[in-house]
Amino acid sequence: MSISSKGRRKIIVGGQTYLWYVALDDDSPYDILHVISDDKYLILACPLKADREYVISKGRRFQAKDTNGHWNRYLLPFHIPESITPKFVEQLILWSTQDSGAMPIDGDFPV
Repeated sequence: MSISSKGRRKIIVGGQTYLWYVALDDDSPYDILHVISDDKYLILACPLKADREYVISKGRRFQAKDTNGHWNRYLLPFHIPESITPKFVEQLILWSTQDSGAMPIDGDFPV
């Protein structure tokens, strides 16, 4: 099943197509940047203006490794800009697909 592209922007990074959009989270006061690969292997949620800069991996792969099927949180090694741009989305995708050694956040951590 394909992903709905209505109200979402498309970006191509390394020959792979991704959709991204920003939406208010239902369970927190934050806007969330969502990034989804067209094959749904990479699914990211990045809270904006949170106390800590982190990303939640919800997909089947993260940093070129299969995930455990749970939502995993990782500290970002770079800052989230005030305005989300395609350049930042590309940076997030490249870090999430090509880099390694992401620092996981353990325990209860509010979204």
